[in-house]
Amino acid sequence: MTTVSGTQPAPSGASGSGSSALASLSSQILTANDFIQILVAEFQNQDPTQPTDPTQFASQMVQFANLGQLQTISTAVQQSPESNLMQAASAFIGRQVVAPGSSVGVSGGKATSIVYLPSATDNYTALVTDSLGNQVDSVNLGQVAGGTPQTFSWQPPSSVGDGNYNVAIINSSKVPVSGLLEEGTVQSVAMSSSGIVLDLGNLAVPESQVASVAQP
Repeated sequence: MTTVSGTQPAPSGASGSGSSALASLSSQILTANDFIQILVAEFQNQDPTQPTDPTQFASQMVQFANLGQLQTISTAVQQSPESNLMQAASAFIGRQVVAPGSSVGVSGGKATSIVYLPSATDNYTALVTDSLGNQVDSVNLGQVAGGTPQTFSWQPPSSVGDGNYNVAIINSSKVPVSGLLEEGTVQSVAMSSSGIVLDLGNLAVPESQVASVAQP
């Protein structure tokens, strides 16, 4: 397996990146033209006496920028000859990416993150288990507002070694939240038989599953 590595950047903010991640994931089904048409339609149809908050447009443009970056990188990877494929894929190094999943990677005592969207306001708990299903940690997340994107940034206990762990976010009735997202910064890229694989730090994410990518 061919691997290209990069240096690890400083960690980014949790709550802001979680919200952007979910918004970017929702917009991935749109093309650039679709997005522009939606923005134009919003301008044309807004009430002049109650114009749309400009911060909403700014947020949408950030989403559009993230989508554009992902499309540009993915296109470069797909169109590159095999000899240049790893060079194109290395554009992911140092960037924060999001993909569907419920795993976190622990490397050097630092863990990747999980983004989740609770359906209702309730008290939530994060349960972390190892590859054998043994619970290694339980973190009380307190009361969380429903419908608000959240990021669980795990601080592994000193007894937890480097590796890959599974996370479940449950409410007070022990019902798990569905649709979890894995979030982290790409440390290296590798070529496998199934395509490009991004390493977020003991967490492997196929390039084809990346839903959002942000600036380093």
